[in-house]
Amino acid sequence: MFQLNAKTDYGLLIMLELAKSNTITPLSPLAKRLHVSSPYLSQVANSLAKADLIKSKEGATGGYYLSRPAKDISVWSILEALTGEVKVRCTDTGHKTCPNFRACGLKSAWPLLLEDIKASLAHRTLADLLDKKL
Repeated sequence: MFQLNAKTDYGLLIMLELAKSNTITPLSPLAKRLHVSSPYLSQVANSLAKADLIKSKEGATGGYYLSRPAKDISVWSILEALTGEVKVRCTDTGHKTCPNFRACGLKSAWPLLLEDIKASLAHRTLADLLDKKL
């Protein structure tokens, strides 16, 4: 099963917010708007910073900002930063949790589908998402 988690959702929201503001932005107001704790949002931001998608500035006028223009940040790079390697459960041979694993016709199809998803999201940028007026 291909599934994205809450961390990915919040990470995309942080990236969109930073791209919209195009300035140094503190996470506290965003955390309040999203009804999520600031420490959790900081944890998500740390993953984005480790992947060099965002940078931080300390101090009273501190916050986060994009490390490069939104047009140069792919959606796939954001997903990878937040989830690590994107896998499909039924093709992960170390965790055959599906009771239909042996007879499943999808286990051979998922790697191909995942490559299609990756290619599509690698071409889609943060700027593309902004252009959709999200």
